[in-house]
Amino acid sequence: MNCYKITTCHLWVFVFSTCFILIQGYRNVRLQDNLCANRLLVQLKHTFKEPSMTLKEDRDSAAIITQRWNTTLPGFYSSNKINYDCEFKVLSSEDAYRNPRGIYTVITDLKFRQNPETNNCLDYIQFQSGNQSPSVRICNIDGSSDLVLDHQERDVSIFIHIDKSRMITEPLELRMIMTAHSECKHSGDFLCNRTDPFSCISRYFVRDNITNCQCDEKSCSNQKVVPVQEVDTTSVALSAITSLIFTMVGVGCCVWICWKYWNCITVHQRSHDSNGSISGRRHSQRQHWSQQQQRNEIRDVPVIELPTAPTFDIETTIANHNRDLPGQSHHDPSKDLPPSYEELFPDR
Repeated sequence: MNCYKITTCHLWVFVFSTCFILIQGYRNVRLQDNLCANRLLVQLKHTFKEPSMTLKEDRDSAAIITQRWNTTLPGFYSSNKINYDCEFKVLSSEDAYRNPRGIYTVITDLKFRQNPETNNCLDYIQFQSGNQSPSVRICNIDGSSDLVLDHQERDVSIFIHIDKSRMITEPLELRMIMTAHSECKHSGDFLCNRTDPFSCISRYFVRDNITNCQCDEKSCSNQKVVPVQEVDTTSVALSAITSLIFTMVGVGCCVWICWKYWNCITVHQRSHDSNGSISGRRHSQRQHWSQQQQRNEIRDVPVIELPTAPTFDIETTIANHNRDLPGQSHHDPSKDLPPSYEELFPDR
């Protein structure tokens, strides 16, 4: 019963801790889960691609990296399934304007072993930014303050070495917060270094009881929160998507109208051509049929041949007729002529 209560209590604590971290916006990373996992599948993946994690924008621009190495025997694999020597890279996302970016690393807990005689680090963590030389080996920090490192490059390589030749008698611990910084973009973004305009961290990590840079959790004389006019990226993105959708719909409607209009014209033209050809064929057939019918009617009408009228001379006929009449003498044509002038006027 007591074990059940303890398990339930731990479960609720884990749930609330996880919800608190998610609300804050931090990405919680354990090295044994992926970056430094001693598992076959992870190792196969890392043979083709270097293990890395990316710090993005705003809420996704910070991560809390933790790991605990328990007691193990020398020469045997770790009970955490984690590599003794681990190397991975932390990247800051590329922005559209290629503004300078960097990464703040704040180590809050670091319990590694040292050689009691030489004070040299047996276990250590080391950083290398860009093409710069690796940093000093770090195995312990002062418990009264955090160690803050400012990497001025877009990426930083981290190397962790655990001496596996010595048995781990006490658990080894590591906890660090890594935050990407650049220029201030939103109202409430915090400028960690007043002399560096590209040392701004996101407003989501200011005054949250987690140290991200030198003075985001305590007052510093040369630090301030920079008010910058905020651009609502959500509204801009929504407007862009809406405009794109309306543009696509408008173009689609225009294409559909043109396609329907073209089909209508094509169908009408084909119908007109088809009707014209049919009408032409019908007209020619009608003409042909009419001509054929006329020819048939002409052939069917009986032809009557009339005798030709006889030709005769009228004067000859009249003369013959007069000659043939009985009781009439021959007519002298000279008797029908009018009298001459001398006969009418003899005195002259």
